[in-house]
Amino acid sequence: MKLSTSTSIAEIIGNEIILHNAYVNVVNGCIKVIDVGMRTNRPNKGMIIMGHGGAGKTTAIHQIQEYVNAKYSGKFNTPVLIIKISSETTVKSFYTDILTTLNHPISLGHQDRRTTADKLKKLVTAALKGNVCILFIDEVSDIFSNRLKSFPFDFLGMIKHLASDTSINIILAGTLNLKKLIAMADYQFLTRFPTRFELPLFENNKDWVLYLKGHILIAKNIFDLEILGSMYHDIYSWTGGNPRDLSSLLTTAIDIAEQEKVLCLTAEHLYQAQQCIFPSSKAA
Repeated sequence: MKLSTSTSIAEIIGNEIILHNAYVNVVNGCIKVIDVGMRTNRPNKGMIIMGHGGAGKTTAIHQIQEYVNAKYSGKFNTPVLIIKISSETTVKSFYTDILTTLNHPISLGHQDRRTTADKLKKLVTAALKGNVCILFIDEVSDIFSNRLKSFPFDFLGMIKHLASDTSINIILAGTLNLKKLIAMADYQFLTRFPTRFELPLFENNKDWVLYLKGHILIAKNIFDLEILGSMYHDIYSWTGGNPRDLSSLLTTAIDIAEQEKVLCLTAEHLYQAQQCIFPSSKAA
């Protein structure tokens, strides 16, 4: 790891990806399905990635995106397309977002507000088929906060037909609320999304200790994080085993150490960071 003079140690370490079994299973599992589909010319295999907020879904999506962009950029105009769902999403706005992201001409004109959902669907199918390898649909669990109560069912039908009509890989990502969506789905939808991965939060066990050791190893050439090994229980009580919360804690603690111009993290740095990030928690 090379240290840039314009980048803080806290930022460098905070941007590192620490691999662990569940994360590797998600990334490698999705990549395997994609590669097999491309080799057999049968990519139409939907995948679902779900987990608690902060468990690593977005990081996994970006790593899969980097892989697909590197391997299949010559075969597709847009190897990876990422669309997000919100509480305001409608069938028409979903199709329009895809066309807008792909810079489709129809998305540029004001008159297109009158375009029907069926016409948009046909345009999206044509725009995706043969031009996009992976369609990531992120934050899918937000469909349950949608102002249109029927939207979860509309979404299921829309994605089922999109998978059939385009034969591209579609990956849905969201919180564990996706289990509720799966329970609502019909048989045809379930057969189109047979592959499901879950990113759990860590439990306070050997996997958590190994995860902290991963941070120690990745930083060893520029910063001493050995204190993490002996404070694994306290750190777990503050973060609940959430990788995002751990990253925030470490970034803050390392920044505090940097301000003191030291290259070794101490328990005091972690306690100060804990009070800053999780003030409602009690320091051990």
